[in-house]
Amino acid sequence: MKGFKHFLLRIFTLTTLIFSSFVGYCQPGTGGLGNLPSNIPVAPVNMTKEQLNDRLKDEDPAKDLNAQLNKDLKLTKDTILDENGKRIPMSARSTYGSNVFSTAANPDITELSTPPLDYPIGVGDQIIVSGYSGAEFQTPYVVGTDGSIFPKEIGKIYVAGYTFDNMRKLVYSRFASVTPIGTVITISLGQPRKINVNVINEVNNPGIYTVSAFANAFTVIAKAGGVTNNGNLRSIQIKRNGRIIEELDVYEYLQTGESGNKGYLQNNDFVVIPFYEKKVLATGQFKRPMYYQLKRNEGVKALLKYSGGLNADAIASNLKVYTTKNESQEQRDVNATAILRYTNQDAPLKDGDMVKADLIKPGIINKVEIVGEVKYPSIYEFRNGDRLFDIINRAGGITKNTYLKRAYIFRGAGDSTKLTSDKLEVDLSDINSNITASLNNVLILPNDRIMLFGSYEFTDRVYVEIFGEVRKPGRINKYGGMTLQDLIYITGGLKQSAEYGRLQISSIVDVDSAKQGLKPTRTEVKEYSISSNLELDSIAAKVILKPYDQVFVRKNPTFEFQQNIELSGLIKYPGLYPRLSKYEKISSFISRAGFFKDNADLNGAVLFRRNTGNLRETAIGTNLKDSFGNPIISANDYVSINLYKALKYKDSKFDIVLQEGDKIFVPEINPFVTVRGNVQAPLRIAFDKEHTGVRYYIDKSGGFGVKPWRSRIHVMYADGTSRKTRNFLFFHFYPPVEQGSIVIIPVRPQGQEISDIAKTTLTSLVPVIATVLLLKYIN
Repeated sequence: MKGFKHFLLRIFTLTTLIFSSFVGYCQPGTGGLGNLPSNIPVAPVNMTKEQLNDRLKDEDPAKDLNAQLNKDLKLTKDTILDENGKRIPMSARSTYGSNVFSTAANPDITELSTPPLDYPIGVGDQIIVSGYSGAEFQTPYVVGTDGSIFPKEIGKIYVAGYTFDNMRKLVYSRFASVTPIGTVITISLGQPRKINVNVINEVNNPGIYTVSAFANAFTVIAKAGGVTNNGNLRSIQIKRNGRIIEELDVYEYLQTGESGNKGYLQNNDFVVIPFYEKKVLATGQFKRPMYYQLKRNEGVKALLKYSGGLNADAIASNLKVYTTKNESQEQRDVNATAILRYTNQDAPLKDGDMVKADLIKPGIINKVEIVGEVKYPSIYEFRNGDRLFDIINRAGGITKNTYLKRAYIFRGAGDSTKLTSDKLEVDLSDINSNITASLNNVLILPNDRIMLFGSYEFTDRVYVEIFGEVRKPGRINKYGGMTLQDLIYITGGLKQSAEYGRLQISSIVDVDSAKQGLKPTRTEVKEYSISSNLELDSIAAKVILKPYDQVFVRKNPTFEFQQNIELSGLIKYPGLYPRLSKYEKISSFISRAGFFKDNADLNGAVLFRRNTGNLRETAIGTNLKDSFGNPIISANDYVSINLYKALKYKDSKFDIVLQEGDKIFVPEINPFVTVRGNVQAPLRIAFDKEHTGVRYYIDKSGGFGVKPWRSRIHVMYADGTSRKTRNFLFFHFYPPVEQGSIVIIPVRPQGQEISDIAKTTLTSLVPVIATVLLLKYIN
């Protein structure tokens, strides 16, 4: 029983809404102010603000019902937004126009308070009347079910069916009669009424939607989630009372901005979206490639219009139309250029057709390229009637080095797709003779490539060379009449170390005849003697150089700069000392330096010799490396010397000749012995002259470590030399230790233990075997 009552209440509410809408739109006065009531009360004089507001308040009892309906039917969700509040994006292959509904504005109906002037007032609209200056008031009125507002003192004013503009005029005249003179009255629309609109057929969420009376069909479709993939965007029908009152075209709206001519939706209108008639895919070089819906009589011309046309690099003269016929796919070629040019031409399209615009083949077709010996080699525009001399002059003309006897024209070589091209040979000798009718001034064709040569390309570049004691040796380009004196000036002149009396010039003889294969070339060397003053030297000025001459300036064997030796360390007067002769020895330099200071270690003196670039030493040094993989010969080689014997036995083998750049360092006496390697505690120990044995210093270091290699113990002395252990059977004879020595005990490598055990065992068995053999022999 309770459910049946609830059902009757719903039927009553819906019937009331329909009836109120019908009554509202049947009220008189839809065309202006001709039916204004005549019994308008006159406003009393000296009325207070409170009295005026009380007399003007809304007396319509239906406003409470309207307010309740507004509250119950308020929309709470925007259908064009997803659950995360993001706007639904348009698919790359969606239908043109379908995104109108997915991105349509869908504001809350409470925000729509300023209607257009032609908006029809209806039941449920809220009208706000305000006044200031003479009297101050602001009173809202809701249009009742009878189509009127009911100010208390003025009485009912029927406004339903009036346009918003006419309603303002009507209400203004009635209120002006009851307000003090000078009051400024404004009439605005507050909360607009809401209407129910049915959205059916091809929408994502069909049903009844409550929207503002301001809403149009597009807004309602957006609330219904937009059209489906099968929805017709070209014929959206608006039905009222069973009749189609208007058909909307989304494409017309997108192209012109027109969204309909029949005014606003009314309560219980139907928005019907039928199936589309045909859908065509535009792909390739269309400005807006996607699906398009077309009407039954529309073809390629309409498709080009809606898609924005073709890109500039599209093949407009050959559109590919792929269509299905008799359950097979066929292709038709359509000339879009002709369709756009002539109004009476078009190409029909069917549902499911695909229209493809291909990209034009890249490459400039009206060009001519000129390369080689012209002022501005480049690519130039081809013009009808162009001849060879025209293109050359357009490129700045020939240069003074242009070879005029021959030039080439390669027909069509500028076209990269052309595999072969014809060659024309022309003579440019008469290019400057103003002979326009020259046989060589041939016509040029598009994509021709013109090649000019330089005279220097057919001759070898001539040069001369100079080596030896000149400031800038090398190869110099030869010019006509170049002399030996010229060459020496050009190369910066001779060095002080040059031998002026020995200049040699190597020349090639019979160069010209050898080019023709008449004679083989041969080399001739001449020697000249010139003075140091080249300006006064008549010999050098008269020697004319030939192509490819080579000049050799030898070094004076008697000339050399000072050569210094450096002495450092505990020398009495350390520093640089020049060599007095090429054969000055160590003892002479030490004597000139005042010998040594106290506590100088002569046994630790070392010689550092700069690598002189000796070919033999360098070759050996590249093959010899130390234990770390470094070359033995370096930029400054460490040389071991015996300074004590060099001074004691002068001119002996120990007293060596010093060279330029040699450095002798004499250190201070080192009173320690350093023990390194496989011992318990490597350290430095004070040298004891009573103990020169290795074992003494090893014991001082805590003895041997794990697995010492006793047979490889060696001692490095202060002068850089070293001595190794001598071994006989299982006996080890260690080298003596001196002050400043370094005792090195290496670690026995892995696998060496077995070898040593075998050696020891074999050594132990030798006397036993010998004894056994001796006893056997005696017996």
